[in-house]
Amino acid sequence: MDSPLRILLLEDNPADAELILATLEKDGIRCEASRVETQDDFRVAIENSSFNLILADCSLPSFDGLSALQITKEINAIRTGSEEKIPETPFIFVTGSIGEELAIDTLKRGATDYVLKWRLSRLAPAVRRAIAEAEERAATLDAQRSRSKAESLFRSLFDQVAAGVVIADLESRIIKSNGALQTMLGYGETELQGMPLSRLRHPEDSDASLPAPERLVPLHSDPA
Repeated sequence: MDSPLRILLLEDNPADAELILATLEKDGIRCEASRVETQDDFRVAIENSSFNLILADCSLPSFDGLSALQITKEINAIRTGSEEKIPETPFIFVTGSIGEELAIDTLKRGATDYVLKWRLSRLAPAVRRAIAEAEERAATLDAQRSRSKAESLFRSLFDQVAAGVVIADLESRIIKSNGALQTMLGYGETELQGMPLSRLRHPEDSDASLPAPERLVPLHSDPA
């Protein structure tokens, strides 16, 4: 957490808000907080700004934390085009009191965690854990996107290249062939699948031996 955390704080009590932020600062978590009290202000903030973390009281005079959580999920679904139930931004309830049943309900609805105001010593560890989990999810998503792009590029090259290309297993049997090869040989994809590579040799090369699979696959030695 080198950069200050951008926090959206749903809290109607200025003294509580100051104490919450001071607790985080004291524990080494630098913050840039935007405090809101109403549903309209919360929605405007979440729609128009990007936050690393949302901290919300459960009960406010004209609004409540569960409604804020639902708004967060709805906006996230619009942004991602999905029905994902857990908001991308970590959402932690910081409240004066919460019953066990309600606490469990908040987690079921997608909250990251909850912290009682009279036990703010739990806040910094909860925030660090929430941010770490969010960063891990983001890294996993980036890796999935990169892999998807690489696979898409490979499929495009494989399908569009003019030369005949096959992918074979270690027993020299065809796993996949491209359209160019299928056109050259007059076989369909399913007909080529499982066919030994030796059947693709020209009759004049019938005595030539194909490279052994171990010569085609890099060998990885034991680093020990």
